[in-house]
Amino acid sequence: MNIRDTVKLALFTEKLKDSLSKQSNTKKSETEASTKKDTLTISKEAEEAQKNGQSGKPQMNGAQSAIYSLYVDRQRLSSTIEETLSENGITLAENESIQIHIDGKNHITVEGTLDDQKRAQIEKALNGVEQLAARLLSHWDLVGEQNGTPIDKVVYEKWHVNEFLKTMAGLTLSDVGLNEAGEITGGNEKLDRIIQAAADPKSDLENSFQNMLKKLKNVLKKGPDTIADRSASFGYSGGTLIDMNVSKGFSTGQIEEWLDDSFLRKAILNG
Repeated sequence: MNIRDTVKLALFTEKLKDSLSKQSNTKKSETEASTKKDTLTISKEAEEAQKNGQSGKPQMNGAQSAIYSLYVDRQRLSSTIEETLSENGITLAENESIQIHIDGKNHITVEGTLDDQKRAQIEKALNGVEQLAARLLSHWDLVGEQNGTPIDKVVYEKWHVNEFLKTMAGLTLSDVGLNEAGEITGGNEKLDRIIQAAADPKSDLENSFQNMLKKLKNVLKKGPDTIADRSASFGYSGGTLIDMNVSKGFSTGQIEEWLDDSFLRKAILNG
């Protein structure tokens, strides 16, 4: 999940809890206060990330900025993985490489090491980093765009509504369906409240929930099993994520091979 989607879902959670709290005329719990604090933190991080992506590079055009931002994000992701492995006491030999795979359920698996125990440790460590899998999926989508592969909106929508269900109601697409009238069936009390809020013109969440429920119905109508799952794969070696099977990679070594923009080369390779 990218920063925008994370903030959006966090705000949905906060507003829904506020709405339910007002209806029952009860005091907000400490959990709700914590959720609000987390939402504000995420929002500040998103704002700061946007500033960082724009500051100091006023001469860049849109295409240059996209490449530069993707390269910077690559460095951050590589650092996150390297630090996570180090914090968990996991060391890769200088010439040792692994492959990192992310599936549509935001689960990370690892290949490339013959040591089953070490592989399990790496997977546990990486899956324990909040939002890392979602960040890697979004990063891979952007790498694909730079290589001429547009983001598959249908595949993304399936992933997005599944994340919405999981975050808001503790459900997955397999828990819900459509009846003959085209209405959502299954679910639980939390999903029922979302549906009620979407139908309430007095609710602050009416438009937001209506939009998400519309996307959910679209996916259910097409059939989730007929839509491919979102996925991504990277190589990892020497503390660096490496793109596979693309002509334009964004690790430091790869970008040197194809980037011929002198201004960008100076900005990227000279820091």
